[in-house]
Amino acid sequence: MTIGGYDAVYVITLTMITFGALTFSVLTVHYWRPSTARRDPVFAAYTLVCAAAFMINVLLRIKPLWETPLTAALDLVTGFVPPLLLHLVSRGRVPRLRIAFYAISSAAALAVMLDDVSVIAVPFRDQIPAILLAMSGVLGLVFRERSVNDRDDTRLRVWYSLLLGLTTVVAVGGVFVRSVITVLAPDYLLLAFFCLTLYYRERLIFFDLLIKRGTFFFVALVSLALLPWPDLVPDRLTLILVLASFWLLAPWIDATLERLVDRLFLRRRYSSVEAERVVINELQLATTEDDLRLRAERSISDVFQSAAEVRFRLNSEHRDARGLVAKCITLRPRTSGIPYMTEDRRLLDSLDRTLGVMLENVRFREQQQKQQEREQQLRLLASRAELKALRAQINPHFLFNALNAIAGLIPSHPDLADQAVEQLAQVFRYTLRKSDNEWARLDEEAEFAAAYLSLEKTRFRERLHIEFVMDPNASAFSVPAMCVQPLIENAIRHGTSAVEGRGVVGLRIRVNGSMASIEVSDNGPGFPSGFSLASSAGHGLRNVAERLKGYYGDSARLSWECDSISTRVLLQIPRELEEMR
Repeated sequence: MTIGGYDAVYVITLTMITFGALTFSVLTVHYWRPSTARRDPVFAAYTLVCAAAFMINVLLRIKPLWETPLTAALDLVTGFVPPLLLHLVSRGRVPRLRIAFYAISSAAALAVMLDDVSVIAVPFRDQIPAILLAMSGVLGLVFRERSVNDRDDTRLRVWYSLLLGLTTVVAVGGVFVRSVITVLAPDYLLLAFFCLTLYYRERLIFFDLLIKRGTFFFVALVSLALLPWPDLVPDRLTLILVLASFWLLAPWIDATLERLVDRLFLRRRYSSVEAERVVINELQLATTEDDLRLRAERSISDVFQSAAEVRFRLNSEHRDARGLVAKCITLRPRTSGIPYMTEDRRLLDSLDRTLGVMLENVRFREQQQKQQEREQQLRLLASRAELKALRAQINPHFLFNALNAIAGLIPSHPDLADQAVEQLAQVFRYTLRKSDNEWARLDEEAEFAAAYLSLEKTRFRERLHIEFVMDPNASAFSVPAMCVQPLIENAIRHGTSAVEGRGVVGLRIRVNGSMASIEVSDNGPGFPSGFSLASSAGHGLRNVAERLKGYYGDSARLSWECDSISTRVLLQIPRELEEMR
């Protein structure tokens, strides 16, 4: 049977040996580069020796002119395979036996090499490699590692036992009979030892090399092997064009195979770029650290099809070897049994770094928000302190004026002075009762204003006329305490006091939906030309205006107007919101 004009056994053998050479070579670079932590030096040495052996085998298969030196080099290199195989399966057991076996194998390999170059003649030269391999198989079965750390170790020991038995049988057969099976089988068994060890101890690299890269390489070799080369490549120029076409198509073929493996075998929903975009879009919506953690766990679990745990601290605790652990993210083993690959590790590390950046941003925003809340709270406290200070100005000012009025009544009208003292006591009972509360019902404010007007009526008697109108709905409306009385006091002091005849003071309270209107009028001379709150010498209007500004901002309004008949001060207050209290 031929493939592409060549013997089928030759094509298959060359394909397998080339694949082994490529795989071992890539792993050798991985294990022996300075940035790699060599967690398993025995496996690294085994990889290096096998890479050299497979590379020499590839060169031998294409029949170079320097076949004799390559054969000698191959015998020397393969002489280290049996002791390394024993070391790999026995680990910490029988160190003296391993050292002795290393010495025996090295001496035997050196003797075979010297025989290859016709320096010495070694009896049973062709049987020595098989004898050494059989010895490693028997010793490995007897002294293989017995420690069992988890389920993977148990399975690996079972596979080691099976492969060691097959190695022993094939090697013993090779001592007595040389055939295609006894010659080629050891290479395949060494590759099987390598694949099993890599699978159970370096699973990420195993799946990355043997599934993705291996699939591409194997498809490429088989495709080239199946081509009808005698018809397709009649001359060298055509050969160059065909190889160039394969070279140009290789990236597209590789990407296509990767997508097929991802979708069909690994059942991935997203590519690496799509996965990062999905996770980042989700993390950008997080507002708090807990929200970020929950969103990260949900999106990462969706990407990897596995339970994810996010902790914003170093993940130092032991995890299942079949899972993945990063700084902040831990992926549990998949319930489907699909293992993680190197690409999964790279993606997880990238998402972990992204999560770290997002965490810093969220924490920075939280700190800013807390700082803003603290500043807002400080502003609120300062505002309330200022409002209380403004209100505190009213009480001594009002008391001073009231006591002056009573003092003026005592010499001429002592009975009215007594009545005024009682009315003053009534007024101050209200002020004391409201001293700890910044708010009062509008009807209570109206009663307080009426009590104050009664006190002023006692002082001015017939010279003061009072007009009082109040909406029945005022009881359900809250206003800042002591906001009406300063307007009435201002109307009497600067308005009716300047009238030669009878003075008139009016108080009208209306409630219209969410707005209350409080109008205080008098028949005095009105405000002087160019009057403003900033130029006001008294406390009344300016005090009320500043308090309203502090409570309501621009929602409340204090205005005034004058004509030839009266002066009116209008206070418009919106319904007090609960959060203002």
